[in-house]
Amino acid sequence: MIIAISHQKGGVGKSTIAWNLALALQKKYDVELVDLDIQKTLTYTNEIRKNQTKYNPLKIKTFQSAENLKRYINSDSDEKLSIIDLGGFDSTMNRIAIITADLVVTPVSDKSFELLGLKSFEGILSQLNKLIEGDLKVKVLLNNINPQKSKLGKLKTFIEKSKHFELLDTVLRTRVDYDKSAGAGKSVMEYKKDSKAASEIKALVKEVKKILDI
Repeated sequence: MIIAISHQKGGVGKSTIAWNLALALQKKYDVELVDLDIQKTLTYTNEIRKNQTKYNPLKIKTFQSAENLKRYINSDSDEKLSIIDLGGFDSTMNRIAIITADLVVTPVSDKSFELLGLKSFEGILSQLNKLIEGDLKVKVLLNNINPQKSKLGKLKTFIEKSKHFELLDTVLRTRVDYDKSAGAGKSVMEYKKDSKAASEIKALVKEVKKILDI
């Protein structure tokens, strides 16, 4: 089973979400994290985890070619849960992951120009939709949202009207614990289990499990 965290735009929080999802789900499932981000943020964060915490590190894989990624995806099974952190750019490997994933999650914030980035990504999804049977649907996760902001105006309206995007119920707000926990090689749930950030990740995990029926 494959979850792809995807957006052709960088800096939207894909790695943070993939990291926290993987650590939460590995408690119960056989989880592998695939790091396709050119910056290899999760690979380095996992090294911090190995050296500075008592917790089990993640199993992380990287691929240098689309063919190797295809072979990995073809070996997918219900017994394994792969979470793929895609780079913030358009590429063949990213497109392969998107069209083969059981669930694609796209984080977006309430910052300026997010609507433009999402429209650009919708164009890529429209191209990919022509290659597969059925409609390509992506779950949009509102991420890094100002805790004081409740209305998202045009961004939310665009998501709700799009034929490729569906809005998740979970909202991840701007919390310093996301950065602090990753810097310590931990998930937010390990770093401060009663924090608002931990509560948000718990809600996301619950929603993801419901969508995948796991």
